[in-house]
Amino acid sequence: MATRRFLILLTVVLGVTVTAAGLMAAGSHRPAVVAPIYLSLPVAGLSESAPFVGTGRPDAPTAAARPAVLRLNDEGVTLYEIGQFSDALAKFEQAMAADGTDRASRRNLAFTKAQVAWGYLEDGGYADALRTFAEADLVQPGEGGVLQGLGAAHYKLGNITKAEAFLERALDADPNLATALKLLGEIAYRRDDLEDAGAYFASAFRLDPSDAVVRDRLERVRADVRAQAGLWTLEGRHFTVRFEGRESMVVAQDVMRRLESTYREVGQQWGAFPDGRVPVVLYTDRTFRDLAVTPGWAQGMFDGKIRIPVGGAASNGRRLDEAVRHEYTHALVHARTGGNVPTWLSEGLAIASETRAADESREVIRKAGRLIPLHELHGSFLTLPFTQVPLAYAESEAAVRYLLARHGEAAVRTLLMRLGETRDFAAAIRDATGGTYAEFQSAWMRSLIDARKTDG
Repeated sequence: MATRRFLILLTVVLGVTVTAAGLMAAGSHRPAVVAPIYLSLPVAGLSESAPFVGTGRPDAPTAAARPAVLRLNDEGVTLYEIGQFSDALAKFEQAMAADGTDRASRRNLAFTKAQVAWGYLEDGGYADALRTFAEADLVQPGEGGVLQGLGAAHYKLGNITKAEAFLERALDADPNLATALKLLGEIAYRRDDLEDAGAYFASAFRLDPSDAVVRDRLERVRADVRAQAGLWTLEGRHFTVRFEGRESMVVAQDVMRRLESTYREVGQQWGAFPDGRVPVVLYTDRTFRDLAVTPGWAQGMFDGKIRIPVGGAASNGRRLDEAVRHEYTHALVHARTGGNVPTWLSEGLAIASETRAADESREVIRKAGRLIPLHELHGSFLTLPFTQVPLAYAESEAAVRYLLARHGEAAVRTLLMRLGETRDFAAAIRDATGGTYAEFQSAWMRSLIDARKTDG
């Protein structure tokens, strides 16, 4: 039996640290001392060492403000300082109800809502984060830090066009918002706009030259500029294909046809279509090995761009179809979930999209002495012992086929949709299947054991 050519998803998922702006104590002309509260924001941007800050400082209440407003505002600031944001919100809302014209209470309310929203984003509650950032923006329109939050929330929800608009408005309000610069750089990079991507990352790097992740991203963009300097470009309706040499035009056109067909078929199957054109780079086999940081057995990769070696695949239509469908599925799943997806699910869907028989995966599982629990297959397979990698891919395929057989394609569409809204995979799979993650794993494991007994 032929050995399966395993493919791999290499997705950049990097954290962003953020903190809310300081609040102004009522009746005072100095800002209240608020210790930075750093949150790990799981967006597919770049890590940020500088805190999230709003634009400017809140205003103190006017001398004409009523004593009740001063008291409520002071109590709200005290609660904020000790991290009781919900209670602080209640105080600022009461202050606003007592006097809706008080600027300090209004701005403090907006900043506290923004802090709560960053908390939702940290916990994977993307829809709640978006709603709360929007409330903050209504209270205090035009604050750069709040607009940045709206952009980040839309980014995590896969609303890239809206994310870009809010992030650009954030920079108009405050050009030194590093998170906005990094996310805009990531958006530009993913649509293959290397000039804009380089400019955004360079601006973010100037704000913090010690940020190694931004430096690495900037170097990656510059490397792509050098690598693509001699490439030809073919524009399609949903893809931009770059390739080496005019003599490869026929191959590029063939890949474009396969991509457009896959776009329709896989998109309809999983109920999702990425925004904008997906960038694709075709390489000779040798160039791919030289440029792509992948294991030797990888036949393609997705890192914001689909990268496929087509030297041998060009003469093998089935192999090329499999590579195109596999890597495009990674791109679609990443776009739908914002990269918030267990590796087993992404790889399983990508393999299932190849439309090949499951014989090879069944054989790998049958011969395995010990199966790997699904919850151990959420991270990169590159961290696994090499001998376990074939089993990890085989189990990924088997788990997705079981999910489809037991719950149908509608459950997969629901699961992907929910993963675009929350980082809580257990909650997402419960919404998709009606059962717990533990129940799904247990039932799937039993099905594998029963199949191994049947196969002898």
